[in-house]
Amino acid sequence: MAHFCWLACVLAVFSFTSTASGQPLDGTLPLTMQGDLAAEMVGGIDRYLSDLTSASVAGRAQFWHRDYSSHEAYARSIEPNRERFKKILGLVDNREPAHLEVQGWIGRSGNSETLVAQGTGYKVYRIRWSVLKGVDGEGLLLTPIRPPVADVVALPDCDWTPEQVAGLVPGVPRDSQFARRLAEMGCRVLIPVLIDRKDTYSGIPEVRMTNQPHREFLQRAAYEMGRTMIGYEVQKVLGAVDWFESDDGRWTMD
Repeated sequence: MAHFCWLACVLAVFSFTSTASGQPLDGTLPLTMQGDLAAEMVGGIDRYLSDLTSASVAGRAQFWHRDYSSHEAYARSIEPNRERFKKILGLVDNREPAHLEVQGWIGRSGNSETLVAQGTGYKVYRIRWSVLKGVDGEGLLLTPIRPPVADVVALPDCDWTPEQVAGLVPGVPRDSQFARRLAEMGCRVLIPVLIDRKDTYSGIPEVRMTNQPHREFLQRAAYEMGRTMIGYEVQKVLGAVDWFESDDGRWTMD
């Protein structure tokens, strides 16, 4: 304890001496800027990144070596670019084996039910499917009564719910309910839930709430772990594609 007190006194004297002399540390200058320093910082970062983006156009071609001789050759020639893009998005985790389950709910009769709704020539189920360890996808599956003519992952705007693009609840004009229209044409349609731009849950009510949109709130946390919000959503889409490929149109639900 005596040694700690002695050290604290020495540091306090040194700090007081340095401050009293008014001399900045070597290699530094006094901060004399006035105004909102946080806004200045954000503005400077924005200008810097915007300049880099504009300058990147001129040198972009050197990173692409496209081979147009055939479809296969083209795919091989851009594979390094795709792999690089996957790494940027954080698509580095192996997905779980394809698995889909229907989520039941308690109906008016008090019994567990699975069918959410029924449209012209198709049925609607609430589903969950495997993606990554600890990460599942959720959404709706619209299955035609007859064998499907195609399998589709329908991606709505993130502020549109699966129920809206399926025409089950208001919020999206009828002409824009593309998932419903695809199902009516005989497609089997999976609509994932996407993270919206609201800020309802951005924070801890007992501590502090923020006005960051949910997407930004999760993006900041994911980025620290080498992942991205878009990357997680791409993984969910690819997990849905994995299930479509493994099922090959055999799945049915009475």
